[in-house]
Amino acid sequence: MSTQTLKYDFIPDLDNPSNVHHIELSMIPAGSSVLDVGCHTGILGAALIERNATRVVGIDTDVDALNVAHQRLTDTRAVDVERSGWTEQLRDVAGPGFDVILFGDVLEHTRDPLPILREAKKLLARGGRIVVSIPNVAHWRVRFGLLGGSFTYTESGILDRTHLRFFTKQTARALLHEAGYTIVASDVAGYRLPHWLIRALSGLLAIQLVFAATPADAG
Repeated sequence: MSTQTLKYDFIPDLDNPSNVHHIELSMIPAGSSVLDVGCHTGILGAALIERNATRVVGIDTDVDALNVAHQRLTDTRAVDVERSGWTEQLRDVAGPGFDVILFGDVLEHTRDPLPILREAKKLLARGGRIVVSIPNVAHWRVRFGLLGGSFTYTESGILDRTHLRFFTKQTARALLHEAGYTIVASDVAGYRLPHWLIRALSGLLAIQLVFAATPADAG
């Protein structure tokens, strides 16, 4: 299958400080081993490898996308993180654990992200972290639509029709805390505006929220 037919295949804008992929990569230390959850065609993982990640293992449920990702990443697996015990399918490639587990625009597609985040801790190396990006449903466009009685799903974006869960900055942070993580870094992403302005008015202007977090009991 041509990558052009795959919905989430893209060329990441890694030089724009307001872009979510730039922010995600900035939270992943050089030399990390990475598990890319929902890797799709592996474009972001390939960028990580170019930036000296030691290895990137990608998991997804889209077999067509994984066929493309397999050419770009260290390893790929068909794994459904909504199935209990999904981490057991990765024990043979986890080694001593991953330094980073990346959930890039994944959790909003799941029925219940809480057990997924809790389960992920089993695959983290000592001192490891998760990096999570998630859409901000409190963005001004969504608020403005609600004022007019509109909450209309779209083909992509915050109200992507495949999104099952919606988060604000506060509820995203609460999810990570409830899952047993301590947030060690956070940022926000948006489009066509200076990054300082998006940060200053993040509740209204942020399209995506980005967090790095470590297990609260890591010590």
